[in-house]
Amino acid sequence: MDYNWSTKKDWSKEDKLYSRKRNVSNKGSREFEHLIGTIYSHKMNRGVQYESFWGECLFYYLLELDPLTIRYYEQPVIVPINRLTKDHLLKEEGHVPDVLTFRDGLRPNLIQIKGGNKKVEQKLNLFKACEDFAKEQGWEYSLVNPKVTIPEIIKENILWLVNYLRPREYFSDLIPEVNRRVKYLHKVEVIRLAKSFEPKVDYRHVLPLIFHLIAAGSLSTNINKKIDHSSEVSLGTIFDDINLLIERG
Repeated sequence: MDYNWSTKKDWSKEDKLYSRKRNVSNKGSREFEHLIGTIYSHKMNRGVQYESFWGECLFYYLLELDPLTIRYYEQPVIVPINRLTKDHLLKEEGHVPDVLTFRDGLRPNLIQIKGGNKKVEQKLNLFKACEDFAKEQGWEYSLVNPKVTIPEIIKENILWLVNYLRPREYFSDLIPEVNRRVKYLHKVEVIRLAKSFEPKVDYRHVLPLIFHLIAAGSLSTNINKKIDHSSEVSLGTIFDDINLLIERG
């Protein structure tokens, strides 16, 4: 089967088929109300709901930064689960996994996201039901726990970079010159690069562009160190690091 999702033009069928099957719950809202919300997805061109900031939200931000992720759908399907009641009757219930991803060149992946402080395994019967359901569709099934597997400094960098995904109108005029200067300097601090445009351009207008180019994959930096004005950038991309984080789960 062809998994070249980047060449797919019409997603209307998938948009309807994998529309959200449940709204986020507000369980324990008195204590955890701040954990529930919506992010704007530049890939989906709409709001995407999450129940856990350090679980679903963090993973969705990772998908937003990932160039291979073309499309993703939150709470996309209902997986039938058989459960034995206390009266020894077989009862069918529905389980809704967290997200279905379409990454270029790969099978769709149905994913359950855990957001706790410890590595949590899914109940065996639930995992098997979801895995079998995914196989029937020709998909993969995965369990991820980004809060545990992603180092703290990289979490901070992800939250920093997603703020710069959206391009500003003036960016296109400056991008060629930014790339030319980085190519000439090989490796340069963000603040030094930005101030090299003065007095022609206020360096404060160049700073968000540099961070945008990191988030968009045109400039490389060390994501294992805090990304800020003192970070060094070079021509390249952080996408290999992002891809590794997604595959590692």
